[in-house]
Amino acid sequence: MNKLIQTKKLIKHHYLANNRPIVVTFSGGKDSTVVLQLVIEMLLELKQEGQKLKQTFVVSSDTTVEMPIIESYLENILNSIDIFCQKKDLNLSVNLIKPKVEDSFFSLMIGKGYPAPNKWFRWCTDRLKIRPATHFLDTLVRKNQSILMLLGVRIDESISRANSINSRELNFQGLSLHDQIPNAYVLSPIKNWTTHEVWKYLNVNPAPWGSHSNMMKLYSKGATLPDGTVRDGDADCNIALNPEAPSCGKTRFGCWTCTVIDKDRSMEGMVQSGEEWMKPLWEYREILLEYRDREDKRNSRRRNGQLGLGAFNIDVRKELLKKLFIIEKKEAFIKRGIELISNKEIEIIQEYWNIDGDIENSALKLAIKYNRKVNIVESHEIDEVLSCITTKNYSRKLFNRIYEVEKKRKNSSIRIGILNEIEERVNNYYKGEFVEN
Repeated sequence: MNKLIQTKKLIKHHYLANNRPIVVTFSGGKDSTVVLQLVIEMLLELKQEGQKLKQTFVVSSDTTVEMPIIESYLENILNSIDIFCQKKDLNLSVNLIKPKVEDSFFSLMIGKGYPAPNKWFRWCTDRLKIRPATHFLDTLVRKNQSILMLLGVRIDESISRANSINSRELNFQGLSLHDQIPNAYVLSPIKNWTTHEVWKYLNVNPAPWGSHSNMMKLYSKGATLPDGTVRDGDADCNIALNPEAPSCGKTRFGCWTCTVIDKDRSMEGMVQSGEEWMKPLWEYREILLEYRDREDKRNSRRRNGQLGLGAFNIDVRKELLKKLFIIEKKEAFIKRGIELISNKEIEIIQEYWNIDGDIENSALKLAIKYNRKVNIVESHEIDEVLSCITTKNYSRKLFNRIYEVEKKRKNSSIRIGILNEIEERVNNYYKGEFVEN
């Protein structure tokens, strides 16, 4: 394979050209696996030749909403790579980066009420992938002055990916600059490989750290359509270069909550191919997609006070949190020890709800109901207000819901619409359209 020989020479040339550390972005998918394997094979050859090895970093992104089966696979494969490279003394470190807990998917969607993402408001890419990756890479640049990133992207993947790759200006070394990080250079060593060539390489060349069999099984399961047919492979969901990068939602290695796309073929394929236990996640994602554009599920005003679809209302957020706990209690999830949302996220959600007027620790109490170990500091604010009311003929729940509106808007300079919002909550209460904890 002449193209393989050329690619190996290209990677080796840039590795030996200077002391700049190499950063291999790794999703666990086929393309990034090829790039990482080529790098590790090169390191083994250089070590055998007696060359001193410079620092190499493997960087993977964990959005914390990866499909559980993918998350488990990635954790195992990264551990195998780390053990192998440590044993062979290849001066390679494995790094798994995650978003800050206050920026996690559920902290923002359930906590602040961010509507499920769409192609026009794709807040998830920035918070879950770009910011954590940029912070990590920027830290490496400051420490080492410059880095070289190796990406597993190919022109053959799609027209949009081809346009993205071809639009990048290359310097005399054939490198492009990272969009956001100064002195971070980018090389796409397999950009001219075809999908057939990628699979041929992986089939012929076993992984130095173990086997490609688990990855291939995931691709097979994710590629099976509901009618039993098998589609061709999609691109890897790699560390994003910029906010305009294509959505990861069509890949086998994307987020199970992704609503940027209308149909999650990958999750459907997984469920149809022996992973039926993940069906509740697919159903949850379908709910997010349905609720996203429904007026009755979102506030009638944005946070700046303007009229228009705003955040998910507090009842929807409570419903979505409760559904997560219900899924976690299913036997298949308990058996696998799967926790869809962390206790720290639940605490952050409560902090966000406090700002929006929920002062009765609804998120924390709901978590405790489902046997989560979270700490509650009781608020007696409502008790103090209610103690001033002489009549006992009132509903604490209704009062709490009205109080939430005033609490949320008390420091707002825009008070227009408060009475309408209170009236809406009263009407919904008597219609029974509210969520019990």
